[in-house]
Amino acid sequence: MKKIIILAFFLIMPTYVFASDITQSSKITIDGNIYTKLTDNNENSYISIEKNKNIQIVNEEEDISGLYIIYELKSINGIIENDTKSEKIGANGFLHEYIDVEKLIGASDSINLNYEEDVKIGEIYVLNKGQLPEYVEVWDKPCTEADLLLFSTHSDDEQLFFAGLMPTYIARGAKVQVVYFTNHNDNPKRLHEQIHGLYKVGIMNYPVIGPVPDAWSDNLNWATSNLEKSGLTVDDAVNFEIEMIRRFKPLVVVGHDELGEYSHGQHILNTHVLKIALEKTNDDTYDTESMEKYGLWDVPKTYLHLYKENQIVLDYDIPLDYFNGKTAYEVSKEGYKEHHSQQYTWFTKWLTGVNDKGIGTPYTKASEIKKYSPCEYGLYRTLVGEDINKNDMFENLTLRKDEPQNEKIVEKVKNISKNILNEKDDYWNEYKYYIICSTIIVLLLIIVVINRKTKK
Repeated sequence: MKKIIILAFFLIMPTYVFASDITQSSKITIDGNIYTKLTDNNENSYISIEKNKNIQIVNEEEDISGLYIIYELKSINGIIENDTKSEKIGANGFLHEYIDVEKLIGASDSINLNYEEDVKIGEIYVLNKGQLPEYVEVWDKPCTEADLLLFSTHSDDEQLFFAGLMPTYIARGAKVQVVYFTNHNDNPKRLHEQIHGLYKVGIMNYPVIGPVPDAWSDNLNWATSNLEKSGLTVDDAVNFEIEMIRRFKPLVVVGHDELGEYSHGQHILNTHVLKIALEKTNDDTYDTESMEKYGLWDVPKTYLHLYKENQIVLDYDIPLDYFNGKTAYEVSKEGYKEHHSQQYTWFTKWLTGVNDKGIGTPYTKASEIKKYSPCEYGLYRTLVGEDINKNDMFENLTLRKDEPQNEKIVEKVKNISKNILNEKDDYWNEYKYYIICSTIIVLLLIIVVINRKTKK
């Protein structure tokens, strides 16, 4: 009987189709030349491709349904085409871009790409039809409106000093938008780590990477001097953060410790700029360009890490169903592991209890981190009253998803439902042969078992 059940299970399996990576059976050429760096599984080795050069991808065994492209800095405008159709790609500026070939131009055995400007590409993964491999990141555009806006300074701060924050509110259904004050354009490896880490902790809306080059300093004056050497002013930085707040209209803004956690000058500068920006985002005489584009906004609540007044403590040690029982702290540790270039630093032991050599006693809870605790914040500014329970940044607020429905939301839900029904129809048309055959086979097996029992 067990053998029959197992056999039936495997016969049913074809109804579940998973996409496979068909890169190695595909031929990728640039103007007829093969470059192995595009398929060496090393996202940090790049090929420079001149504008309008033709990238051809061919697979003689099966149709190509998707592409996953890893760029050096970001995607740029280009065209994807086959024999029947062409469409634009790259407009979102994503570092890791998934292209749904089947949806855009139709699956085919030969595809061409070309870009309007010179571009550097690290990897091109070629995929057939089905559920995407786990390594593929499918990014959405930045939020239209965010529940929580996090101003992280560097690539990895969001997983360290704000450890637990993103998974906690993602699990509650909040729209979380991350904005980085600095960039690591001179070290693309850290950009890839940044994007991998965010995706790991459930962030689906692409981050905004700021204009300020990464540079060490340990006080505000030094950080300001570095800023000016890069060709920017404090006013430029203030305007950047004003624009981000007006653009994303967050219910809650979160910033760094005023003292820069471990006295990093750029952390200090980031929060210094944020405090100025918060007082100007609702001022129609300030930065009229972003006002005309996004309107005004006054942030209901702002929290600063380790702020001494109106303190709250967040619990990151509760198992979360959204993350299959993992705690927010455990999820953030996984996010930090994506920052391979930083594992040798003191941050690793600070966050986990164990350094990169395995020395130390592992932490099992975020509450075990005492210095620069990621659980501790203070309510710096509020339009909705003081916190009473002091354990939730959204006390006295309602997540946008939980707000009363209006006609626009109802219409959106109707459209989503309609799309889901269409997708179900498409699924049935695509796989009905497998479903019908599998069902018949299972029924026949049941009949055989019943007949055997009857004869006995």
